[in-house]
Amino acid sequence: MILGLFTVPVYKTTLTIDNTKLAHYCKSLSKADKDGRVISNIGGWQSKAFVAPFNNAFKSLVDNIEKHVHIYNKSVNLTTKSKIDNLWVNINGYKDVNELHNHPSAIYSGVYYVNTPKDCGNILFHHPGNISMGYDWGNKQVEFNRFNSSSWWLPSEAKTLYIFPSWLQHMVRPNLNKTQKRISISFNIH
Repeated sequence: MILGLFTVPVYKTTLTIDNTKLAHYCKSLSKADKDGRVISNIGGWQSKAFVAPFNNAFKSLVDNIEKHVHIYNKSVNLTTKSKIDNLWVNINGYKDVNELHNHPSAIYSGVYYVNTPKDCGNILFHHPGNISMGYDWGNKQVEFNRFNSSSWWLPSEAKTLYIFPSWLQHMVRPNLNKTQKRISISFNIH
């Protein structure tokens, strides 16, 4: 019998909010602040962090995320009240990427995908023991699965929300769509 010890809980759901309106707002932010900021993004544009209380453009998204954070809390038996502390917009064009990183000082982090054209790059999570796993198991003949893989990708799909422990290292692969941009909104839960 295989026991799934030390599993990493990544939550996935689909939201039914108006992504067209949200995408227009995200694009307007990038036009108003052309430089943005550079944190984990290589290329592309990232907004400054917005903190609570959030403006009306983010209200539906924040309400939905906090509802699902409550479900996530119950699933991992965390009894503390959790709320979104900050969020930011990512707009990635051709070959733009978000490098490997985590979100220190938060309980959870997550991402919501607003616009995801074909070949826009998937989110990739790294197992906390990925260095040892890659060294010890990486050169063996293994058919990789969720038990033995040092990394695992999940699809970047419009209307998809992922919530995960903030310490979990992750990255977003390059957008290989030459004409359309990937738009996502990342956040931290405290």
